[in-house]
This record gives sequence, C-alpha cells and structure tokens, in this order.
Amino acid sequence: MASRSGNLNETMQTWIREHACRPSDALSRLCEKTLLLENGEMLTSPEQLQLLCFLAKSIDAKHAIEVGVFTGASAIAIGMALPTDGVLIACDLTDEYLPLATQAWDDAGLRSVIQPRIGPALETLQALVDDGKQHSFDFMYIDADKINSKNYYELGVQLVRPGGIIAIDNMFYGGQVADPTSTEPNAIAMRALADFLLADTRIDYALIPIGDGLSLSRPI
Repeated sequence: MASRSGNLNETMQTWIREHACRPSDALSRLCEKTLLLENGEMLTSPEQLQLLCFLAKSIDAKHAIEVGVFTGASAIAIGMALPTDGVLIACDLTDEYLPLATQAWDDAGLRSVIQPRIGPALETLQALVDDGKQHSFDFMYIDADKINSKNYYELGVQLVRPGGIIAIDNMFYGGQVADPTSTEPNAIAMRALADFLLADTRIDYALIPIGDGLSLSRPI
C-alpha cells in the first residue's frame, strides 16, 4: 500500500487527487479516518483506488477477491464496481481494523457485497480452489505480505477466469526493487516476482508506475 504515487511533487500530488479521482462520500470519510492512524500511509492512494474501480467495472466484474484489507478502502473501490448481487471476498489475516472497515462498508451500502474472511489468505484461497471455484472470479487485488505475493498470484491464476484481471500492489517496494544491493526480504521477493511475471506466458502483463507500482495480469 502507498497513500501517494511516487516521484510527484506536492503540487502534482494535489492536482492528480483533484483530477483523477471520483471518491464516494463514504470512501472519502474512510480515507480521512485512515490517514489519522499511525500507519495511515499504508492506505492505497486515491488515484489507484480510482483505477481499481475502473478496471473492475471495465470487465463487468461480478465476483472479486481482495488479499489484504487494512481499513477497507480498496474493498469499497472494488465493491462499487460490482453489481448489487456481486461478491467481493476480502481476505485479511487480522480483524484489527475490521470494525472500521465494516462501518465504512455499511456507509457505502456495500455490506451485502463484501464478505470478510479472517485468517491466512493462502488457506482461504486454497479452500476456494478445493471447493471447485477455479476460473469463477473476474478480478483480484493483492496487497498483503510481500513474501507471499507470488503464492497469492499462483492461486489467483487458478481462481480468476481468462480475461479477468489480477492486480498486485507494491511492485516497486519504495524503489528498492531497482537497487541490486538491497537485501530487504520484501524487496527481494517483489524483485523476483517482477521477473517472474514478465516471463509468465500464461498472462498478458503490464506494470504501471502508480502508487508504489501496480502490476496487472490478464490470464489468457
């Protein structure tokens, strides 16, 4: 997560928020509350939230998965793109911020759409595979522990239909992926993931310099 896109000065940060985003009132209120938290900078940037909503809506997504919920802002962005009978399975390891998230989802009118799943996401995703849900999801957003991002992705390839979208956040990991001397485990994991995605012939692929770097994979 990153609350702002990198390499933009303050003037441009303000400008892009005014010209690239159409947040609902509920999403705006949640973002304001989240930024007051000690770790509020983990909030996904407004322009990236807008893009997630746009992407999910552009493929007429009905069933979606999110890995890494935090305070629920990205769940709102994705949920707003789904029809009223759509489902977003929102996976998080902890329920620490779930009260804040569910209040915001109620505020956004999405409580019936968003289904939180608390526990290790690998177990949740594997259970979906075991239940025969292969290729039954349209959209997936991965923004959780970076060490397991490739594992989440591999399960996503099984769960997301051909023509769907798998989006992965923090591909830049604060720029450390481009520093070969960085031995930070998360940076190493994201650097390896970037190499893997670029070479993966099962997908169409794009890497976008928004937020902290967003990869987009489209299963073929």
